[in-house]
Amino acid sequence: MIHLTCHLAWEAKVAGPVQFRWMYPMERYLHKLKTYVRNKAHPEGSIAEGVLGDECLIFCSRYLHRVETKFNKRDRNDDGGQPSYDASPLSIFSTPGRAFGKGVLREMSIELHKAATHYVLQNCDEAFPFVQEHKNVLIQSSVDNVEESHRLQFSNWISKRVTELYNDGKVSKQMLSLAQGPERRRDENKKTQNSGVMVKGENQIDDVPWYGTLVDIVELRYTEGNRVVLFNCDWYDMARKGTGYKIDRYGIITVNTTRKLNTQEPFVLASQATQVFYVKGVRNKIWSFVVETNPRNAYETTNDEIEPYQEAETQIQSMHAIQNDVEDNEID
Repeated sequence: MIHLTCHLAWEAKVAGPVQFRWMYPMERYLHKLKTYVRNKAHPEGSIAEGVLGDECLIFCSRYLHRVETKFNKRDRNDDGGQPSYDASPLSIFSTPGRAFGKGVLREMSIELHKAATHYVLQNCDEAFPFVQEHKNVLIQSSVDNVEESHRLQFSNWISKRVTELYNDGKVSKQMLSLAQGPERRRDENKKTQNSGVMVKGENQIDDVPWYGTLVDIVELRYTEGNRVVLFNCDWYDMARKGTGYKIDRYGIITVNTTRKLNTQEPFVLASQATQVFYVKGVRNKIWSFVVETNPRNAYETTNDEIEPYQEAETQIQSMHAIQNDVEDNEID
């Protein structure tokens, strides 16, 4: 039977994703077994010897320490595991992540440097008291636009403020490194064509996150060997439903790729972004469907504890009965 295009959508809706029900894994394994055949007069014996040798190698490899095998080999998209707070007490410097390939060093523009520094300071939990302090100073100074003045002046203000506190011994050296800002160099790593990103946003209509495309991967280097990885992205206009994005009756989101968001904050932390894919529409090329995906060997698990099921204890009634109507018999 020839599979028509109109049948694929119905089949996926009824049976689910195709990768969970196709026969490619079994066919690949059968091909692997056929490669074990050396004596074509006895193919079954050759396959049995090959499987036995493979199992012996697997058994021995489990006892090899400090040797990379297929069981302990790190995945290509492994980010390094859980955050390590031993290297730095600041949460912004403890985000897991590692680069693929060699980066390219080049100068950052003043605007990008200020935007990246401001975003890092705004997303560091330890710098939140300084953010509130600076806004209070601006309010007391009767500034017209507090948020705009805070965006333009906060980087210089916190650098001077933390330096004074560090000289008095009230803040750590890591906080001083964060306040002084990174070097004006950009480390641009390799990126593929599938560069869609998604970030959860606040105050959004229909709880729709922000979608965009990855432009640059920027690594900010601070003193004391501290580093922060940022994504420089072009964001789609997710503020206008109907012209910027649409949601159909199945909950599928489509974005207008011709409408970009004009923002002064193009950066996000690498730990905040989630990878997505965009599929161009057939009828209208400017609209693309958003497909969310999980990295390889990464699974969404819940922390809900299931209460153990235990049957109620049954009370066993005593079957012993005492008869009080027994006739008195005198025994001589």
